[in-house]
Amino acid sequence: MTDTIGFIGLGVMGAGMAKNILKAGFKLVATTSSAEKADAFRALGAEIVDSPAVIAGRTTLIVTCVPDAAALRQTLTGDNGLASASWEGGLLVDCSTIAPFEAEEMGAVLANVGAGLVDAPVSGGRKGAEEGKLTIMCGGSDADVARARPVLDAMGTNIHHVGPLGAGQAVKACNQLMVAVNMMGAFEAVALARAAGVDPKVMREVLSSGAARSGVLEAHALRYIEGNLEPGFRAELMRKDLGIAAAVGAHYKRAQPATGLAHQLLVAACNSGFAKLDSAALGLLYDQMNGTDDERPTR
Repeated sequence: MTDTIGFIGLGVMGAGMAKNILKAGFKLVATTSSAEKADAFRALGAEIVDSPAVIAGRTTLIVTCVPDAAALRQTLTGDNGLASASWEGGLLVDCSTIAPFEAEEMGAVLANVGAGLVDAPVSGGRKGAEEGKLTIMCGGSDADVARARPVLDAMGTNIHHVGPLGAGQAVKACNQLMVAVNMMGAFEAVALARAAGVDPKVMREVLSSGAARSGVLEAHALRYIEGNLEPGFRAELMRKDLGIAAAVGAHYKRAQPATGLAHQLLVAACNSGFAKLDSAALGLLYDQMNGTDDERPTR
């Protein structure tokens, strides 16, 4: 295990993850197009370099957390990408959310330059990333996951090796579709409670102690009820992830009526101007459909 870890993708999730790698005692070398982020991470002791290729020249273990498969492909195959030259013995731990078959494609690209890949998508939102309490779903060989384990432990508290390359992304797709479908139920329940004259906070508290309890009811529903929709996890990213879940289902010829509906509702929410808000802004779409836009708090 190298003492220096590379990091690419210092966004909402990645910044917290990278900081926890530093806190765990690793040296960090990263690249970013943001001068503000570069200054902030230099102040924490990180080395900031110009490109992924330079990072690959500094270390044999790199973590990526980028928005989508196109961004990851550019990180690997673009000018001065990780795979632009030999990276013999390198290991990429990709914490982005992409499709399982896209992870397999990226694995083949890296194999051509002598490197391996662990697909390691995460769950837990900005708070989990900042606190180092993410759930991380890993796909890859036993040896590669074991090699990545110390840096995974720096970022999360629930590390699961769920199968071969691509399996982590399959489990993440399952996670996202279940979160989105649960959000549909939670926001419909809020609308029903309001229509019946019941305080939705009271409804939520009651249901949280019974069979309807869930992480969505605990967190997403509360953010929506209180109008606290500053992103943790943006609606546009949930829309993207549900598109992945739908594509995975189509790839394996599975019926996914709930996933399809959730994806379309997220598309509608984003098209209604809520793309940059937290994914719990899906509740605002329900407000629009019910004609109750003015009945909720905002902040």
